[in-house]
Order: sequence, then structure tokens, then C-alpha cells
Amino acid sequence: MMKKSLLFPVAAIFAMSMGLRAEEPEFKSDLFKKGKLVYSDDFDGELDRERWGAPKGKKIEKGILIIEPQFTNREEAMKVLKRDHHLGLEPIGHLNKIPEKFVCHLRYKVEKPKLTPGRPSFQIGHHMIVLGVLEGGGHRIKLPDGPIFSEPDSKMALNEWIDLVIEYQLGKIKISMKGYSKIYEHEKVTIVNPKDKFGPRFTFKGGPECRILFDSVRLWECQD
Repeated sequence: MMKKSLLFPVAAIFAMSMGLRAEEPEFKSDLFKKGKLVYSDDFDGELDRERWGAPKGKKIEKGILIIEPQFTNREEAMKVLKRDHHLGLEPIGHLNKIPEKFVCHLRYKVEKPKLTPGRPSFQIGHHMIVLGVLEGGGHRIKLPDGPIFSEPDSKMALNEWIDLVIEYQLGKIKISMKGYSKIYEHEKVTIVNPKDKFGPRFTFKGGPECRILFDSVRLWECQD
């Protein structure tokens, strides 16, 4: 009887764990037929350094990854870092190991009193495709050395959670948020930066008086 009573909770726990694993996020895409989930995070554990790099300026609190400036004072930063550039005066984060073809679901928020020149900036590919916020609401897509597209109907805004879906392959990218979506098909659509030895990756930059918060990430490597 003792063995039976001990085995039951073990079996129950095993069944529950199997059930949790079965609840893998559903893959949906307009650009791809198949996708393999390669990264999924709700930030309820330790920072994934393989994906997010060193923990400087980053912390996880109550299921939220928070990226903040490392310094608020230029003189202090120069004294500590012993340089006059890349001083950590704005929140900067990188999400590494982005597949050649992918679908990404990202829930994030930029806390900031107002827009500042070029900030916040979400670079899909380091210094490549730039997703920015429009004054008055909406978003802007700037292709590397290419055209700029303004989309006020998306209603993207500072200080609000954004459920963003990105679908990408070379020459084509789909951006979806708040019920608004659009496909950009152009020769300049690329996330590959030959000068970036750590890429392809996402880069987030917030500018002054800013925090960038992440609630969840789902990333699929895709096939046609």
C-alpha cells in the first residue's frame, strides 16, 4: 500500500508534465507552411544568456524581462567604462540567433515619456530593417538603404503592450499588430548585416528616459 500511494503522485506529476509539453504554441503563418519552435520564453526563470547575452542592464521581475540604461550620467559612465562611446545611457537589448526564415511572436512595451530622435528603435537585423513609432500613433518601417513606409493605422504607441508578429524571408516581411498587418516585398528586405559578426539578431534601443519590457517571445524557424 505504501508503494502504491507513493507511485500515484509520481504518475500524476508525469502526466501533468506531459500535458504541459503538449500545449506548444500553435504555428500559423501566411508566408510559410511549416515552422519549428526554436525559442519560447515567458520569463519565469533565469535569463537565457544564449539568446539575450550578458545580464548587464537586464533583470527579470514577476515574469517580465526589463532592460534599463546601465548609467544615467555620462561622466560616471566614462569613469567606470574608461571610454567615451557606447556608454550604456539608453536601454539596449539584443535577441540573438534569428533564423534565416522565421515567424516571431513578441509581446513588449516601451516605457518612455515621449519620442526622441530615432528612438525607440527595433532593428530587425542589427542596423537593418528598422521598426519605429510614429508621432501620434502607428509605426514606420525603414528598409536598409531603401524606402520608408508609414502605417498610422496600426495605432502603435509608447507605454502600451504590443503584440507583434513578424514573418520574414529574404525579400519579404509581414508585420502584424493590433489587428493591422501588411506585407512588404522589396529587394531591400533583408536582416543580414555582413558587418555584424553576432547576427542575424534583433536589436532594441530605447533612447533617454526609457525602459523596454518583454512579456513573452515565441520564435519559429520556418520552411516554405
